Amino acid sequence: MITTVTLNAAVDKIYTVAGFGLNAVHRIEGSLTVPGGKGVNAARVIRTLGEPVRATGFAAGHTGRLLIDGLSAEGVSADFIETAHGETRLAITVLDPSARTQTELIESGPTIGPLELAALRRKIETLAEDSAWVVFSGSLPPGCPPDLYAELCTLAKARGARVALDASGEALRLGLHGKPDLVKPNEDEAAHFAGIDAARPDAAEAAAAKLLEAGAQLAVISLGARGALAVTSDARYLVSLPDADIVSALGSGDAMVAGLVTGAATGLDLPAMLRQGAACGTAAALHAMAGKIELQDVKRLEQGITVTLL
Repeated sequence: MITTVTLNAAVDKIYTVAGFGLNAVHRIEGSLTVPGGKGVNAARVIRTLGEPVRATGFAAGHTGRLLIDGLSAEGVSADFIETAHGETRLAITVLDPSARTQTELIESGPTIGPLELAALRRKIETLAEDSAWVVFSGSLPPGCPPDLYAELCTLAKARGARVALDASGEALRLGLHGKPDLVKPNEDEAAHFAGIDAARPDAAEAAAAKLLEAGAQLAVISLGARGALAVTSDARYLVSLPDADIVSALGSGDAMVAGLVTGAATGLDLPAMLRQGAACGTAAALHAMAGKIELQDVKRLEQGITVTLL
């Protein structure tokens, strides 16, 4: 079993609007309403890859009910903690295919109280017991202590699970104290963590070294269309991607995490894990919906991905 944890889950509304602009009325050409949040997107990919997965986190109000019902309709097991107050956030994305822009409007989510936090700790301890991996993804909702990911990583590892952390800012910096087995920031998030200029030619390598120093066992830094850099204590790999007709990068990083963790859970070696993770991330970018992949796309893209030992 792989468990994904999305503390600030969402219902995604994705609109396609050609010629989108401010101070104008637009007719929406296409729309999607689906369960969202980084861990939810990852769970969707893990299920498509054929591995057992469950999604957990917080759900609140009417929107939270839509989230849980939507996951059930997709065949993803949902075991969320329902909070007493507030509403699960809406995350609205406007895609303009003519300008190739992506505009996001994201609510802050419900405020989490001490009782919900206590329930979360118990939930993680229970679910980690039968999980090969627990994946912690995304922002912390209001009311959560900034070092919560470090605590949850420690709890999950104490129950025998390996853990992945996909976060940014303070949540990433403090979460590394939990010594996650895998972290996967993008290059801007990694450079911000390391306190270096992302434009530096060696920014990704310098940031990866600092991530390992801070507690990560494997740091995979996504570089957009340029691929990814993966670093462990004794090896560095560069992942190069084939050309692809990108529709939206929304959720591509989440799909990459899903591919990496699924690869690890099924016994792939590190280069094969990286190839699968990169293929999943690229396959997800072929669709407007976050976390949607087609297996035939993953297999096709894997053939064009190179993993080079540096």
